[in-house]
Amino acid sequence: MSEFDWIDRYLRPLATAPGAHDLKNDVATLSEHAGATIATMDTIVEGVHFLSSDPIETIGKKLLRVNVSDILCKGALPRDALLSAALPHDFSEESFAAFCSGLGADLEKWGVALLGGDTVRTPGPLTLTMTLTGACLAAGPVQRSGAQPGDVLCVTGEIGHGGLGLADAKAGRPSTHADHYRVPRLPGVEIADLVARFASASIDVSDGLLSDTAHIAEQSRVAISLDLSEVPYAAPVSTAEDAINLATSGDDYQTLFTVPSSDLKACLKRAGESGLSVTVIGQVRAGSGVELRYKGEIVERPARTGYSH
Repeated sequence: MSEFDWIDRYLRPLATAPGAHDLKNDVATLSEHAGATIATMDTIVEGVHFLSSDPIETIGKKLLRVNVSDILCKGALPRDALLSAALPHDFSEESFAAFCSGLGADLEKWGVALLGGDTVRTPGPLTLTMTLTGACLAAGPVQRSGAQPGDVLCVTGEIGHGGLGLADAKAGRPSTHADHYRVPRLPGVEIADLVARFASASIDVSDGLLSDTAHIAEQSRVAISLDLSEVPYAAPVSTAEDAINLATSGDDYQTLFTVPSSDLKACLKRAGESGLSVTVIGQVRAGSGVELRYKGEIVERPARTGYSH
């Protein structure tokens, strides 16, 4: 069966938006939405971002969700997607069908329209790229650079599932952490509205909580005091070392954002009404860099603050 047969059988049924032109044109027409349109692109590679042993139907979901996370944290809703799939020569039709089944379920869940893309064969490994657009709920995307002294630092969900899940997945241990590693549990789409309404700066926690906090501090030209003992972790911690291990593991895909202190009460109230779990974990101050504290004591910043290619 040829590449075009696979596209006809498995991808065309997913590309139902009018702008996809039934995958019979050289280009796609982006959906029209109010507000600014943003775009992101992520690549995941077998053996780097997912394991060869991971169920194939989870990989399409992970690819979509790492992109959705980027869009949501900017105060936008995901819209249109383009997919590039570099398939190893021994990648079977059965595997491609399972991949598309998982991807299709998540496209529907997140309200994303697949508009087109490309498929090629490769000696390996399996390499998948997605470009995803988003419609901003405010005039434009919330940047990393807007934090001001006096703001508070907040995070959604729990930190550490990604690192714990990778360890469990490598060991073949079934767990909720491993499930999260394979298919990240993102905050709901309601986080886009919360960020658009209240956030002065934002980022998603993909490389690690410490690393991504440092990105906000650097881009905003401020100092951030991060209280490790206030962070909601995916597992109990009893020492600063435990906390740092979970805060540097990456692959959490929660939203990290700053809020003016005058808006904090309204922000937390809105979060509660929207079913979002939001925790205050730090303060923004004049200066530079990230100061770590654990139960009132200053903690030395580790040499490795998160994942880096």
